[in-house]
Amino acid sequence: MDSIKLVLPFPPSSNTAYPSIMRGRKILRVKSKKLKDWIKAAPDLSDYKFAGGRYTISYLLFFPDDRGRDGQNLMKVPLDYMVSQGVFIDDNRKIICGEQWFDGGIDREKPRVEITIKEYK
Repeated sequence: MDSIKLVLPFPPSSNTAYPSIMRGRKILRVKSKKLKDWIKAAPDLSDYKFAGGRYTISYLLFFPDDRGRDGQNLMKVPLDYMVSQGVFIDDNRKIICGEQWFDGGIDREKPRVEITIKEYK
């Protein structure tokens, strides 16, 4: 495998996707409506499976507008989704050796994240 490219809708930030709520003395992280809607809009990734090995991931973000956003907070949702779809068995450091994001500019018509997965050598 040289590299694989996936395209997903522009993700909600991790802060928006997993809000904290209080249940008595416990703080719970829950899936927000924004996250659930994003998951429905995301394509099925069941054809992409990486059984073993180590990988790096690059995220090219095409923003819906010119608001200031924290790029780091936009990588968690796509990675969690890839794990839930079975693309990777886990997202720990023994499998995902590095992540980086790049600003692709503004695309009001089709905001998205283009993901490139490469085998780490």
